Amino acid sequence: MASITENNTKSIKVDGMTCINCAINVENAVKKAGIQNAHVNFASKELIYEDEQKISLAAIELAIKGAGYSILKENTKSSWLQNLLITFSFLVAAYFILAMFLKHGTLPLEIDLVLAALSLGIAFYKFGKGAFYSLKSGSANMYVLILLGATTAFCFSIYLILSGQGQHLYFETTAVLVALVLIGDIIEEKAIQKTISAFSSLAEKKVSKAKRLKEGQLEEVSINALKVGDKVQANLGDEIHAEGKVIEGTALLSEAIISGEALPIQKEIGASVIAGSQVIEGNLVYEVRKSPLFSTKAMIHKLVQEASGKKADVQKLADRISAFFVPLIIAVAVLSFLINYFGFNTGLEQALIRSVAILVISCPCAMGLATPIAIFVGLGKMTKYGILIKNANVFENFAEIDQIIFDKTGTLTTGKFKIANYQSYKLDDAQTKAIILALESRSSHPIASSIIEELKNIKAAPLRNIVEEMGKGMQGHDEANNLYQFGSASYTQQDTIMADLFLCKNGELIASLDLEDTLKSGVKESMDYFQKKKIAPLVLSGDKKEKCKQLAANLEVEVIGELRPEDKLAKIESLATGSKAMLGDGVNDAPSLSLVNVGISFVDASNLAVESSDVILMNPDFASVKRAHQIAQQVYQTIQQNLFWAFAYNLIAIPLAAFGYINPMLAAFFMIFSDLVVVGNAFYLKIREIEK
Repeated sequence: MASITENNTKSIKVDGMTCINCAINVENAVKKAGIQNAHVNFASKELIYEDEQKISLAAIELAIKGAGYSILKENTKSSWLQNLLITFSFLVAAYFILAMFLKHGTLPLEIDLVLAALSLGIAFYKFGKGAFYSLKSGSANMYVLILLGATTAFCFSIYLILSGQGQHLYFETTAVLVALVLIGDIIEEKAIQKTISAFSSLAEKKVSKAKRLKEGQLEEVSINALKVGDKVQANLGDEIHAEGKVIEGTALLSEAIISGEALPIQKEIGASVIAGSQVIEGNLVYEVRKSPLFSTKAMIHKLVQEASGKKADVQKLADRISAFFVPLIIAVAVLSFLINYFGFNTGLEQALIRSVAILVISCPCAMGLATPIAIFVGLGKMTKYGILIKNANVFENFAEIDQIIFDKTGTLTTGKFKIANYQSYKLDDAQTKAIILALESRSSHPIASSIIEELKNIKAAPLRNIVEEMGKGMQGHDEANNLYQFGSASYTQQDTIMADLFLCKNGELIASLDLEDTLKSGVKESMDYFQKKKIAPLVLSGDKKEKCKQLAANLEVEVIGELRPEDKLAKIESLATGSKAMLGDGVNDAPSLSLVNVGISFVDASNLAVESSDVILMNPDFASVKRAHQIAQQVYQTIQQNLFWAFAYNLIAIPLAAFGYINPMLAAFFMIFSDLVVVGNAFYLKIREIEK
């Protein structure tokens, strides 16, 4: 079935994919059908695409079927026939293994032949379709190697019987090889699903009905039917379905699945509630303030799906290698046979068996799984801690940074300023404060929000033509066309009085004030963490140099002050080459966030800052930035380890098979083991601890 997000991104579960080459085949098939922006995530068996051409699901399903695969229907279960065939194959393999250790009591040769033939038939039934379509598409998959190896062993055994050389046959190689691959597929599939379960925990939390209050009566309606202004009842155990505000009752809510915050939060009348949080004590009624389609939970679904649907650069390299891997292995197996038979005179039997071992032991699956499964687990781990990323390259880019830049106001600090040392000149305080309130009410800067909160009991002056100069200040006119400017000393051209902000009327100073702000908890610890990792923190601020010097002394980092937005951009551009990240929250930070390798913002930052960021922190705890970097490093390390194992395994295993140190049955075991190592390493990533 297809699922849809509001940005027209769709996903389809695909059945029948067994290795990364299968994923490439499906991807190419749907692109030929007209969908250009498509990606198949092999780890999740999911096709993710943007439906810009409005191509029907039936057309996409036809393209997938044409490639030899199918759309996975909901609640699809293994048929009794498939289970019977797998069980039979396992029993036949067990018989042949037992027979290898018994000198007497085995079945007649004819029975062995029939059993081996049935095992080979099961192999073609299970793997033949995928192998055929992969060859048809010009991109051979792992099952081409398996079928070649099993068929070669069986046919060679028939040849030995017909030529009267039947003292040692290889029917057991065919049977055991097929059984091991079938069992390995089952184990690998279950291991992958268990490993990526954290990623899908949010998506699995589905509730289809909401308790809406209408004219005093309670009615159950679809979540998507909720509209802004609706009143919804939430009782113990219920999920909050949309962003809203509490209008009745008191309750403890868990926001862990959204923000990663473990402690429950008390919600009373007037408090905001987030979609996806759950009532764990009490009950309340909330008024819907945002459609469920555009809630925080919906945004998480959208971003997680988009991130999983984009290939990391390192994955693209693995895909390119996998595309020619199978033909290369077949060529190596043929070359090995020729060298062993004609060059080393090992005999036909040994030369052929060594080539079979090469076909069996070589598998592109480990390479194909190495990156996507690590990214999948990493996305789940990030989501668990309330961290969202927009594309898979963030893991590598963030892990490799050598410098991290911070905006000061509202990012390092609480952003909740208090007015201090307020002075009015020529006009009284009430008049100047009314003018300041009128100007600041048109700004979204954190300082403006704090000033508005401080002056909320004052009526704003009637000003017009109010304009904001980003990062500098505000200006407007009254009915008499007097010009009022409010901002920094440089913006208002004031240098006679020491203060943070100035209000001028027609260029003449009429008020000044200072602002007091405090650092967020965890800032110093995060700075120490990055310095310990040899990552240089740098704070860029529009504050006066005196305040910045004090901050630099407290945090023991470099702080540069009195910077306008364009100055910040220029400073970032002038920094030495390397990978950089930036954490910012305001509208004026958006250009800088777009310029660095990794832009980071808190979810409550300005919309423009969030849109410009690669990483979004759902939890207001400043330590989230440190956690995000640790997880990115863990994911990137896992990808590197997986790829190293996948390449090193093939580089070591193929020569060993070519020189006869590994027989085909051991080769099948090692091939499955190589896949499980990659999956197991991803599982370790899932449980690997991070510094809180």
